[in-house]
This record gives sequence, structure tokens and C-alpha cells, in this order.
Amino acid sequence: MQPSSIMMRAAVFSAACIALNVGLNKIAAMLQLPVFMDTVGTVLSGAMVPPIYSVLIGIVSNLIGGVVTHPSIPFYIGTQVVVSLMSIFGYRRGWFNMLPTAVGLGLAIGVVTAIVSAPVTVLVFGGVTEPGATALNAVLLAVGHDLWTSVLSGSLVVSSVDKVIASVIVWALLRRMPECLKIARRAVVK
Repeated sequence: MQPSSIMMRAAVFSAACIALNVGLNKIAAMLQLPVFMDTVGTVLSGAMVPPIYSVLIGIVSNLIGGVVTHPSIPFYIGTQVVVSLMSIFGYRRGWFNMLPTAVGLGLAIGVVTAIVSAPVTVLVFGGVTEPGATALNAVLLAVGHDLWTSVLSGSLVVSSVDKVIASVIVWALLRRMPECLKIARRAVVK
């Protein structure tokens, strides 16, 4: 396969991953689900495109998500970068080959992203961001926890569930991927 053809496929696939992130996040926000669903494309890109593309997918997704879904989203670009890097690492270790390891990776990504995101949620937004996640924070505050504990606890629950769902979706997609894309994936991801 020609290098220009490989890069064109990577660019087109990157655009699809961005659309997946923004679209699923918008649906989750409209339904006020207690998950974000904004990283499926980023996790998938860790297996399908060169690392710099994967990182850019997360960044661009959050910039567009700030316009399309909620103005707080761009503040979490660092979270998307962490998702991208952990997904690349997990793919290269073969952790998307089996469901249990994909779930484990999703859980690990969820815990790390909760730790990365909680300070932004507290310091920049006072614990209030997207409605679904904010509801859990409010419940934890109402039962007597302080703001930091509420946001970190809520983030651990929401992010862990969210990232496990994303990882399982990517595991299923990678298992059912057409052979022509698998060949392109081997040529692109090195």
C-alpha cells in the first residue's frame, strides 16, 4: 500500500472517530445519561491510526464538543490525551484481543481519567459540568461528602463505567473488522 494511501485512510478514519466521539457524547448529553460516551473514537483510534493522529482525535473531539455539546468539554483535553495514550499502550500489549483484558483496560482508563478530570471539575467548574455526571456529584454532596470527595467519587464511578463501555465497544469492533481494514491497520500502527 502506498504511503499516501495509508495516510489518507488514517485521515478519513480519524474524521470518523471524531464524529463518533462528538455524536455519542451529544446523544448521552441529550438523554442526560450518567456517562459521557465521548471516548469511543479515541479508544478505537489507538488501535487504528498513528499515535499522533489518535492524540489529535481526542483534542479535536473536545474542541468540537465544546461547541456542539457543552462548553465545559474543551477543559478536559488532557483527559482525552490520557485516554489516547493508554489505548495505544493497551492495543500494543494485545489487551483488546480478549474481552476480560479489554474490560480491565477500560477500568484502568476510567480510574486514571477520573483522577485527571476531578481537579478540573472542582477548580474550574465548582463540581458542576454535564447534567448526568453532575447529578451524581449532587447526590454525594447531599449525603454529606465534601466537594472534592463527591467529585472524585462520582468521577470514579462515571468514568469507570464510561471507559469500560468504550473499551468493550472497541473490542467488539476490532473483532468484527473487515480484513481490508485490518491490513491497513497493520500498515499504519507501528
